Amino acid sequence: MKFSLRIKLFLFVPVFALVPWLGYQTFQKLQTFATEAQSEALRVLAQSLKPELDALVRPDAQPGLRITPEPMRREPVLDGFFDEWPEANDALVDERIRLKIGQFDNQVAFALEVRDSTRFYQEPLFGRSEAVPFDAIRLQLSDRQSTTVVELATEGSGAFDAKVSSQPWPLSKTLRVTSYWWEFSGGYRLEWVMPVSQVINRQLQLSQIDHNWIQPSTRQYQFSIQPLAARVQQLARRLSGETRQIMVVDADGYLIAKTTPPEEMPSLLRSDAWQSNAVMTDQDIRINVPLMTETGRYSILIAAPTSEIVGSAQQALVTLAWQTLGVLGLLIFGLSIYSGRLAERITRLRKELKSYLDGRGRFSREPSLSDAKTSDEVGELSRDIEQVLRDLARYTAFLERIPRTLRHELSNPMSAIQTSLELLSDEQDPEQQARLRATAERGIQKLESTLAKVTEAASLEEALRDEDQHRFNVARITRDAVASIERTVSDRTWVTEISDETIMILGNDLRFEQMLDKLLDNACDFTPEGGVITVGLSDQINSVSLWVENEGSSLQVQDRVDAFQMFSGTRNDSTGSHLGLGLYVVRLIAESMGGQVAIGNTERGVRVEVTGLQAP
Repeated sequence: MKFSLRIKLFLFVPVFALVPWLGYQTFQKLQTFATEAQSEALRVLAQSLKPELDALVRPDAQPGLRITPEPMRREPVLDGFFDEWPEANDALVDERIRLKIGQFDNQVAFALEVRDSTRFYQEPLFGRSEAVPFDAIRLQLSDRQSTTVVELATEGSGAFDAKVSSQPWPLSKTLRVTSYWWEFSGGYRLEWVMPVSQVINRQLQLSQIDHNWIQPSTRQYQFSIQPLAARVQQLARRLSGETRQIMVVDADGYLIAKTTPPEEMPSLLRSDAWQSNAVMTDQDIRINVPLMTETGRYSILIAAPTSEIVGSAQQALVTLAWQTLGVLGLLIFGLSIYSGRLAERITRLRKELKSYLDGRGRFSREPSLSDAKTSDEVGELSRDIEQVLRDLARYTAFLERIPRTLRHELSNPMSAIQTSLELLSDEQDPEQQARLRATAERGIQKLESTLAKVTEAASLEEALRDEDQHRFNVARITRDAVASIERTVSDRTWVTEISDETIMILGNDLRFEQMLDKLLDNACDFTPEGGVITVGLSDQINSVSLWVENEGSSLQVQDRVDAFQMFSGTRNDSTGSHLGLGLYVVRLIAESMGGQVAIGNTERGVRVEVTGLQAP
């Protein structure tokens, strides 16, 4: 199946689609490398928790509802507002209360919101035998050895110390519960802080006492707190900093330590402990590091933002994809225009080439292609085709003329030989026989000379292809040649216009002498006795020009006849000794040295010029 040039160019365009694919492969390798490097750094970070986990004392399991405090980013501020509390689910919630429990290092913080339309504060006794009923929160903490009761009631909004009573008695001297009561429309809020040691391994009972004159009520809530390991929690918070989140989960799925996630990063979940491989998203990387310690097996979950390298690589890939898409679009558009223009120019060149040929394949006129003046490859091809067409036209004209020329050049000596032989058979006079034999011999010599010159000209072009070229002094060779022929041909006046300086060209000195001899012999043959022959050299810096001008008969120009072709016959020659081979040899040798030849009439005669001889 044949495809046009335009289709072939379009078929090549999809190769450029490999550019984004190679970019994607590079990005994948970069992302894998960055992920492995960052994962290894996070694994080393997880190993830093091992000493604390080795010394961890596990709390006893408590029956009933167990609440794990939410980690807090900083130490809580008791002010009646919950802005600094993490956005997590409430530990206890119903239509009357909403309880949050958080932990910062070795402190457990409570935040309670109570919805109560009638609020009664505690009042001083002032001589009363019994206290006036009031609203309060009572927290009872019990274990096998002791019971502690914390009563949170106040005479008004603000900070206060809760009343603590316990069994055995000495505990009340060491425990202080700092609290804050804040009233708002529809209820009140309470915040208080207790040490982790007071809530661990104990059952808690929270009583909400609502006093009113119609129907006082008390609601109770039973639960236990499984606090985070304080020392592990403190170390994890320091290791996580502001950009990472760390979670420690034991083999049973209980939470040992957890830090707050950075802003705009999803929090780690206990279910992430089931992931064995690193997970990378657009925002972060999450890994699970199994850690075997003296107290058991733990899973260290770490979430961290993706490294700048991966982020930059992702952005670079997106940019590369858009840039490649744009370049590919422009490339397709440009190739479509370029291929269409190229196909149009080639088609036009083909049509123009056909237009110069007639029905029999003969050239009808001088070639002039449209793209011959352009500087690209098509222009060079057009110029080469023009030159080939001109050479072909010249050779065609030569082939059309050579039978007639050879017939004319050979018929005269053959007729003389034939006539001489016929007369010689009937002639008895010795003198006439000698004259006829001499005429036949001259005819034979002319035939031999013609054949020798044709053979020499035919073999010269092939010989010039294999000859080496070198530098030589063309001025010295020209002066010596003129001086030599001046001694043998003394009946002509020889004039030289050659500089005394050295003029170097690149070529073959023997072939140059042969070309110069042909030019000088040609000038001698067409110059009358006493005529002037001028030989000159001109140095054009990058090239050298040689010319020979003689007085005598002018050049006879005929249509479509090249004076430098074999058997051209462009000048009158009464002797018939010139076949046009001398100038043909001159042209072959000049072209082998990079030169061009030209011939033309002057006021005194004819001038033959060889230009463009290459300077080294």
